[in-house]
Amino acid sequence: MELVYRQDHKQSLVTFGEPLNKAVPKDFGAGRHVIILTNQKYYDRSFEKITQLFQHSLDIDWYICRNQLYSNNMQEFQDILAFLERFPRNQKYLFCSYGNEGVTALTGFLDQVSLFDSSYCCLSVSLRSLMKALVARQEIVARDGRGVLQVANLPAAIFFDQTLTAAQGDGKLVDFLLLIRCGLVCDQSFLQGLFQNFPEAQQVFSRSFVSLVPQLASFYQEYQESIESYGKLFELAFYETAQGHLLSANMKRFWGILFHLLWNHQSVPLDLDMVKFCRWLQRVGLPLTLPKDFSFTEYGIAVLKVAKDLPPAEIYHKIGQLRETRYPTNEELVNLTDTYHEIMERI
Repeated sequence: MELVYRQDHKQSLVTFGEPLNKAVPKDFGAGRHVIILTNQKYYDRSFEKITQLFQHSLDIDWYICRNQLYSNNMQEFQDILAFLERFPRNQKYLFCSYGNEGVTALTGFLDQVSLFDSSYCCLSVSLRSLMKALVARQEIVARDGRGVLQVANLPAAIFFDQTLTAAQGDGKLVDFLLLIRCGLVCDQSFLQGLFQNFPEAQQVFSRSFVSLVPQLASFYQEYQESIESYGKLFELAFYETAQGHLLSANMKRFWGILFHLLWNHQSVPLDLDMVKFCRWLQRVGLPLTLPKDFSFTEYGIAVLKVAKDLPPAEIYHKIGQLRETRYPTNEELVNLTDTYHEIMERI
């Protein structure tokens, strides 16, 4: 299946529902030097399979990024620029992303700013790397995930092979978290559909998400900035706390989304049963326990600090219906502690 995705006068052809060896055209990359950006685990798993997709290319090289969520950082960008110095400028290039979200963003940024005659494609290893490819703003970030450089770019082609996502284990739960984020920001009926079709972890890990791709593309065409920023303020605050290192990058993102939701709900009550919603999060496998001795006081201070460098957060009066944008107050962050503990007691 195919769809044409458009954003900011750019467009991308999204192919999904087929394995890569059928979805990628036989002459894809022909006449170009293909440089594949990836993470170590994907290189180890699929080197031969991915190389075979570009049999008509002039040459193929791989660049292996660190296994970090935010591998689109300044150090990685500088390293790949050094790596590219040995390549001639008189060839045409195809930069291919075959890695996590950070790799996708790094590839899109590189294609836009490099001095090579290049184009850019994405072989999505997960639903979240597909979502990142749909974002027109590709960033280089600081170590804590804050954007420092950005350009507008879309891949010429995006390929989503659901057989790759089936083998990612807990990564599929992160994909599901980002589907929930889309529902919270965009559409209550979409969120309700996730609740009904994926009531427990078994369904999350056994059922394909491929049928949701057209809806996701539609959401990202209209709401990508809101989707990507939802929970970001509360996520980045964890990097400023003493115990933040006890949470993985994806768990910081999960708690960022949840605390954004709880802050919204205590400020402007949503049409959402929060206790029932949190019980569902537990059933699908998202843990609701913070590290021992986690300090909400320290965390609240961190939120206020990070807020100085970020746009105001969005508050919704109903799921998918924006009310306003503003920063949380100190009093609201203090109350967030009580809101969290009250819900935990009831689930």
